[in-house]
Amino acid sequence: MIYTVTLNPALDLCVPAGAIVPGGVNRCGQGVFRAGGKGINVSRALTSLGVGNRALAIAAGFTGREAAARLEAAGCPADFLFLASGCTRVNYKAAHPDGSVTELNGEGPPVPLSAVSRLGGKLSALGPGDGLVLAGSVPASLPADVYARLLAFAKEGVRTVVDTTGEALLAALAARPFLIKPNLEELGGVSGAPVSGIGEAAACAQRLCAMGAQNVVVSMGERGALLVDARGRRFFCRAAKGRAVSAVGAGDSLVAGFLYGLGQGGVEEALRWGVAAGCATAFSGDICAGAQARALYCQVGPARPL
Repeated sequence: MIYTVTLNPALDLCVPAGAIVPGGVNRCGQGVFRAGGKGINVSRALTSLGVGNRALAIAAGFTGREAAARLEAAGCPADFLFLASGCTRVNYKAAHPDGSVTELNGEGPPVPLSAVSRLGGKLSALGPGDGLVLAGSVPASLPADVYARLLAFAKEGVRTVVDTTGEALLAALAARPFLIKPNLEELGGVSGAPVSGIGEAAACAQRLCAMGAQNVVVSMGERGALLVDARGRRFFCRAAKGRAVSAVGAGDSLVAGFLYGLGQGGVEEALRWGVAAGCATAFSGDICAGAQARALYCQVGPARPL
Protein backbone atom coordinates (compact mmCIF):
# COMPACT_ATOMS: atom_id res chain seq x y z
CA MET A 1 0.00 0.00 0.00
CA ILE A 2 1.20 3.51 -0.80
CA TYR A 3 0.34 6.35 1.57
CA THR A 4 0.47 9.96 0.41
CA VAL A 5 0.73 12.93 2.75
CA THR A 6 -0.46 16.45 1.94
CA LEU A 7 0.13 18.98 4.70
CA ASN A 8 -1.38 21.84 2.70
CA PRO A 9 -4.34 20.39 0.77
CA ALA A 10 -6.73 22.49 -1.25
CA LEU A 11 -10.12 22.61 -2.84
CA ASP A 12 -9.30 23.58 -6.42
CA LEU A 13 -11.76 25.47 -8.63
CA CYS A 14 -10.72 24.90 -12.24
CA VAL A 15 -12.34 27.12 -14.88
CA PRO A 16 -11.87 27.77 -18.61
CA ALA A 17 -11.08 31.43 -19.22
CA GLY A 18 -9.88 33.88 -21.83
CA ALA A 19 -7.40 36.67 -21.20
CA ILE A 20 -7.30 37.99 -17.63
CA VAL A 21 -7.57 41.78 -17.30
CA PRO A 22 -6.11 42.96 -13.96
CA GLY A 23 -8.52 45.27 -12.14
CA GLY A 24 -11.39 44.48 -14.51
CA VAL A 25 -14.37 42.16 -14.57
CA ASN A 26 -13.33 38.79 -16.01
CA ARG A 27 -15.74 36.13 -17.22
CA CYS A 28 -15.07 32.40 -17.18
CA GLY A 29 -16.81 29.16 -18.05
CA GLN A 30 -18.45 26.64 -15.75
CA GLY A 31 -15.99 25.56 -13.08
CA VAL A 32 -15.16 22.14 -11.68
CA PHE A 33 -14.19 21.57 -8.04
CA ARG A 34 -11.45 19.02 -7.34
CA ALA A 35 -9.44 17.95 -4.34
CA GLY A 36 -5.99 19.49 -4.75
CA GLY A 37 -2.50 19.40 -3.33
CA LYS A 38 0.50 17.45 -4.60
CA GLY A 39 0.10 14.36 -2.44
CA ILE A 40 -3.59 14.21 -3.28
CA ASN A 41 -2.75 14.47 -6.99
CA VAL A 42 -0.34 11.55 -6.60
CA SER A 43 -3.12 9.51 -4.96
CA ARG A 44 -5.54 10.30 -7.78
CA ALA A 45 -2.98 9.23 -10.38
CA LEU A 46 -2.10 6.05 -8.47
CA THR A 47 -5.78 5.17 -8.30
CA SER A 48 -6.13 5.68 -12.05
CA LEU A 49 -3.23 3.26 -12.57
CA GLY A 50 -4.78 0.65 -10.29
CA VAL A 51 -2.30 1.06 -7.43
CA GLY A 52 -3.75 0.73 -3.93
CA ASN A 53 -3.19 3.86 -1.88
CA ARG A 54 -4.55 6.03 0.91
CA ALA A 55 -4.44 9.83 0.98
CA LEU A 56 -3.51 11.38 4.32
CA ALA A 57 -3.87 15.11 4.85
CA ILE A 58 -4.36 17.79 7.49
CA ALA A 59 -7.54 19.69 6.65
CA ALA A 60 -10.06 22.07 8.18
CA GLY A 61 -13.59 23.41 7.80
CA PHE A 62 -16.21 22.89 5.13
CA THR A 63 -13.66 23.23 2.31
CA GLY A 64 -11.59 20.44 3.84
CA ARG A 65 -14.64 18.21 4.15
CA GLU A 66 -15.55 18.90 0.53
CA ALA A 67 -12.00 18.11 -0.62
CA ALA A 68 -12.19 14.78 1.21
CA ALA A 69 -15.59 14.05 -0.34
CA ARG A 70 -14.33 14.88 -3.84
CA LEU A 71 -11.36 12.60 -3.32
CA GLU A 72 -13.53 9.73 -2.14
CA ALA A 73 -15.82 10.28 -5.13
CA ALA A 74 -12.77 9.85 -7.38
CA GLY A 75 -12.18 6.43 -5.82
CA CYS A 76 -9.33 7.43 -3.50
CA PRO A 77 -9.63 6.47 0.19
CA ALA A 78 -9.17 9.70 2.18
CA ASP A 79 -7.82 9.67 5.72
CA PHE A 80 -7.84 13.34 6.77
CA LEU A 81 -7.00 14.79 10.17
CA PHE A 82 -9.28 17.78 10.81
CA LEU A 83 -8.22 20.86 12.74
CA ALA A 84 -10.64 22.44 15.21
CA SER A 85 -10.71 25.79 13.39
CA GLY A 86 -9.99 27.42 10.06
CA CYS A 87 -10.67 26.24 6.52
CA THR A 88 -8.64 24.36 3.95
CA ARG A 89 -7.44 26.76 1.26
CA VAL A 90 -9.18 27.30 -2.07
CA ASN A 91 -7.09 27.56 -5.25
CA TYR A 92 -8.42 29.16 -8.42
CA LYS A 93 -7.00 27.83 -11.68
CA ALA A 94 -8.00 29.57 -14.92
CA ALA A 95 -7.10 27.52 -17.99
CA HIS A 96 -6.49 29.59 -21.13
CA PRO A 97 -6.90 28.43 -24.77
CA ASP A 98 -3.13 28.56 -25.35
CA GLY A 99 -2.52 25.92 -22.68
CA SER A 100 -1.31 28.31 -19.98
CA VAL A 101 -2.93 28.44 -16.55
CA THR A 102 -3.36 31.46 -14.29
CA GLU A 103 -3.35 30.37 -10.67
CA LEU A 104 -4.47 32.13 -7.51
CA ASN A 105 -3.42 29.81 -4.72
CA GLY A 106 -4.88 30.48 -1.30
CA GLU A 107 -3.27 30.22 2.11
CA GLY A 108 -4.24 27.36 4.36
CA PRO A 109 -4.95 27.47 8.10
CA PRO A 110 -2.16 27.42 10.70
CA VAL A 111 -1.16 23.81 11.37
CA PRO A 112 0.12 23.04 14.88
CA LEU A 113 2.95 20.59 15.49
CA SER A 114 0.53 18.50 17.54
CA ALA A 115 -1.34 17.69 14.31
CA VAL A 116 1.93 16.65 12.68
CA SER A 117 2.61 14.34 15.64
CA ARG A 118 -0.84 12.76 15.23
CA LEU A 119 -0.08 12.24 11.56
CA GLY A 120 3.28 10.73 12.46
CA GLY A 121 1.47 8.22 14.65
CA LYS A 122 -0.38 6.99 11.57
CA LEU A 123 2.89 6.72 9.62
CA SER A 124 4.49 4.63 12.34
CA ALA A 125 2.02 1.85 11.46
CA LEU A 126 3.54 1.48 7.97
CA GLY A 127 5.77 -1.53 7.44
CA PRO A 128 8.18 -3.08 4.93
CA GLY A 129 6.75 -3.07 1.43
CA ASP A 130 4.65 0.04 2.01
CA GLY A 131 5.34 3.32 0.23
CA LEU A 132 5.20 6.83 1.66
CA VAL A 133 4.95 9.97 -0.49
CA LEU A 134 5.41 13.35 1.20
CA ALA A 135 4.53 16.02 -1.31
CA GLY A 136 3.72 19.69 -1.58
CA SER A 137 4.38 22.98 0.14
CA VAL A 138 4.89 23.28 3.88
CA PRO A 139 2.36 25.45 5.77
CA ALA A 140 3.95 28.66 7.05
CA SER A 141 3.20 27.68 10.66
CA LEU A 142 5.43 24.59 10.47
CA PRO A 143 9.24 24.33 10.55
CA ALA A 144 11.08 23.72 7.28
CA ASP A 145 12.30 20.31 8.50
CA VAL A 146 8.78 18.95 9.01
CA TYR A 147 9.19 16.35 6.25
CA ALA A 148 12.41 15.15 7.86
CA ARG A 149 10.48 14.78 11.12
CA LEU A 150 7.74 12.77 9.42
CA LEU A 151 10.29 10.53 7.70
CA ALA A 152 11.63 9.62 11.14
CA PHE A 153 8.34 7.82 11.82
CA ALA A 154 8.84 5.50 8.83
CA LYS A 155 10.23 2.07 9.67
CA GLU A 156 13.06 0.47 7.75
CA GLY A 157 11.76 -1.07 4.55
CA VAL A 158 9.24 1.68 3.80
CA ARG A 159 9.95 3.21 0.38
CA THR A 160 9.91 6.98 0.88
CA VAL A 161 9.40 9.73 -1.68
CA VAL A 162 9.75 13.48 -1.10
CA ASP A 163 8.48 16.05 -3.59
CA THR A 164 8.90 19.53 -2.21
CA THR A 165 11.22 22.53 -2.56
CA GLY A 166 13.92 24.60 -0.90
CA GLU A 167 14.85 24.09 2.73
CA ALA A 168 12.18 21.43 3.25
CA LEU A 169 13.74 19.30 0.52
CA LEU A 170 17.31 19.81 1.69
CA ALA A 171 16.40 18.94 5.29
CA ALA A 172 14.76 15.69 4.15
CA LEU A 173 17.87 14.42 2.37
CA ALA A 174 19.51 13.29 5.61
CA ALA A 175 16.78 10.63 5.92
CA ARG A 176 17.96 9.12 2.59
CA PRO A 177 14.61 9.14 0.77
CA PHE A 178 14.25 6.57 -1.99
CA LEU A 179 13.17 9.26 -4.47
CA ILE A 180 12.99 13.01 -4.81
CA LYS A 181 11.49 14.74 -7.86
CA PRO A 182 12.43 18.38 -8.44
CA ASN A 183 11.63 20.17 -11.69
CA LEU A 184 14.22 22.42 -13.33
CA GLU A 185 13.11 25.52 -11.45
CA GLU A 186 13.15 23.70 -8.11
CA LEU A 187 16.53 22.17 -8.93
CA GLY A 188 17.88 25.66 -9.54
CA GLY A 189 16.39 26.82 -6.26
CA VAL A 190 18.35 24.28 -4.21
CA SER A 191 21.53 24.58 -6.27
CA GLY A 192 21.61 28.39 -6.13
CA ALA A 193 21.77 28.98 -9.90
CA PRO A 194 19.41 28.51 -12.87
CA VAL A 195 19.52 25.06 -14.47
CA SER A 196 18.57 24.50 -18.09
CA GLY A 197 20.34 21.76 -20.02
CA ILE A 198 20.35 18.01 -19.41
CA GLY A 199 24.03 18.03 -18.47
CA GLU A 200 23.56 20.77 -15.86
CA ALA A 201 20.50 19.03 -14.46
CA ALA A 202 22.35 15.71 -14.19
CA ALA A 203 25.26 17.31 -12.36
CA CYS A 204 22.94 19.01 -9.86
CA ALA A 205 20.97 15.80 -9.37
CA GLN A 206 24.22 13.92 -8.69
CA ARG A 207 25.04 16.39 -5.91
CA LEU A 208 21.63 15.73 -4.34
CA CYS A 209 22.39 12.01 -4.43
CA ALA A 210 25.65 12.72 -2.61
CA MET A 211 23.60 14.55 0.04
CA GLY A 212 21.36 11.53 0.67
CA ALA A 213 18.80 10.96 -2.10
CA GLN A 214 18.85 7.43 -3.49
CA ASN A 215 17.21 8.45 -6.77
CA VAL A 216 16.61 11.90 -8.26
CA VAL A 217 14.12 12.36 -11.07
CA VAL A 218 14.17 15.79 -12.69
CA SER A 219 11.01 16.62 -14.61
CA MET A 220 11.83 18.74 -17.66
CA GLY A 221 8.42 19.54 -19.12
CA GLU A 222 8.00 18.90 -22.82
CA ARG A 223 11.54 17.53 -23.07
CA GLY A 224 10.92 14.59 -20.74
CA ALA A 225 12.64 13.57 -17.52
CA LEU A 226 16.08 12.70 -16.22
CA LEU A 227 17.01 10.09 -13.59
CA VAL A 228 20.22 9.98 -11.58
CA ASP A 229 20.76 7.36 -8.89
CA ALA A 230 23.18 6.99 -6.00
CA ARG A 231 25.30 4.54 -8.05
CA GLY A 232 26.00 7.33 -10.52
CA ARG A 233 23.83 5.95 -13.31
CA ARG A 234 22.05 8.48 -15.50
CA PHE A 235 19.03 7.92 -17.73
CA PHE A 236 16.90 10.20 -19.87
CA CYS A 237 13.41 9.59 -21.22
CA ARG A 238 11.88 11.86 -23.83
CA ALA A 239 8.31 13.09 -23.59
CA ALA A 240 5.56 11.94 -25.91
CA LYS A 241 4.43 14.36 -28.60
CA GLY A 242 1.10 16.04 -28.03
CA ARG A 243 -0.70 19.28 -27.24
CA ALA A 244 -0.34 20.31 -23.62
CA VAL A 245 -3.61 21.54 -22.12
CA SER A 246 -2.26 22.22 -18.64
CA ALA A 247 0.87 21.23 -16.72
CA VAL A 248 -0.98 21.24 -13.36
CA GLY A 249 -0.48 17.85 -11.72
CA ALA A 250 1.88 16.53 -14.42
CA GLY A 251 4.82 16.25 -12.03
CA ASP A 252 2.65 14.52 -9.43
CA SER A 253 1.48 12.07 -12.07
CA LEU A 254 5.12 11.43 -12.97
CA VAL A 255 5.74 10.38 -9.35
CA ALA A 256 2.71 8.06 -9.45
CA GLY A 257 3.75 6.59 -12.79
CA PHE A 258 7.29 6.03 -11.49
CA LEU A 259 5.98 4.10 -8.47
CA TYR A 260 3.68 2.08 -10.72
CA GLY A 261 6.58 1.35 -13.08
CA LEU A 262 8.74 -0.01 -10.26
CA GLY A 263 6.28 -2.89 -10.12
CA GLN A 264 6.89 -3.55 -13.82
CA GLY A 265 10.70 -3.47 -13.79
CA GLY A 266 13.72 -1.43 -12.68
CA VAL A 267 14.21 2.32 -12.42
CA GLU A 268 14.53 2.67 -16.20
CA GLU A 269 11.08 1.17 -16.66
CA ALA A 270 9.78 3.32 -13.80
CA LEU A 271 11.08 6.46 -15.48
CA ARG A 272 9.34 5.54 -18.74
CA TRP A 273 6.02 4.99 -16.98
CA GLY A 274 6.48 8.20 -15.04
CA VAL A 275 6.97 10.25 -18.19
CA ALA A 276 3.97 8.56 -19.83
CA ALA A 277 1.72 9.41 -16.87
CA GLY A 278 3.03 12.98 -16.71
CA CYS A 279 2.38 13.51 -20.42
CA ALA A 280 -1.11 12.02 -20.15
CA THR A 281 -1.99 14.55 -17.45
CA ALA A 282 -0.51 17.47 -19.39
CA PHE A 283 -2.47 16.48 -22.51
CA SER A 284 -5.79 15.96 -20.69
CA GLY A 285 -6.01 19.01 -18.42
CA ASP A 286 -6.70 16.83 -15.37
CA ILE A 287 -5.03 13.94 -13.60
CA CYS A 288 -4.61 11.25 -16.22
CA ALA A 289 -6.73 8.16 -16.62
CA GLY A 290 -4.71 4.96 -16.48
CA ALA A 291 -5.71 4.14 -20.06
CA GLN A 292 -4.21 7.44 -21.25
CA ALA A 293 -0.88 6.69 -19.59
CA ARG A 294 -0.78 3.20 -21.07
CA ALA A 295 -1.57 4.56 -24.55
CA LEU A 296 1.36 6.99 -24.31
CA TYR A 297 3.79 4.46 -22.86
CA CYS A 298 4.87 3.20 -26.30
CA GLN A 299 5.24 6.74 -27.66
CA VAL A 300 7.57 7.69 -24.83
CA GLY A 301 10.03 4.95 -25.70
CA PRO A 302 12.64 3.31 -23.45
CA ALA A 303 14.84 5.34 -21.12
CA ARG A 304 18.36 5.69 -22.54
CA PRO A 305 21.61 5.91 -20.58
CA LEU A 306 23.47 9.20 -20.61
